[in-house]
Amino acid sequence: MSPQRTAPHPRAPRPTADFSLRVYDVVRRIPRGRILSYGGVAALLGSPRAARGVGSALAALPDDTDVPWWRVVNRNGRISISNLHHGATLQRALLEGEGVIFDARGQADLERFGWEP
Repeated sequence: MSPQRTAPHPRAPRPTADFSLRVYDVVRRIPRGRILSYGGVAALLGSPRAARGVGSALAALPDDTDVPWWRVVNRNGRISISNLHHGATLQRALLEGEGVIFDARGQADLERFGWEP
């Protein structure tokens, strides 16, 4: 069973099914130990202003997904999901398990750990 996430932000746009499938394809390509921002995923899809849509698509994943949603962080290399249900703690643990290092501010170095296809 895959790790659980939290619900999308209530003001986030609802992505279309096609957009969501394209998000999942990109996120599946992010290698172990690498991260990509929500905006980076959106840019790869040709929709650079759709970062929130990327977040909504990832939040809608079922629990048994094969999509490594935890490899997507915000533009500063920080975890953006809520820790209401321990989601942020889980995401950080999964990333650290893959070798991603966070500094004292909770930020991962996108220069070092970022992924570019």
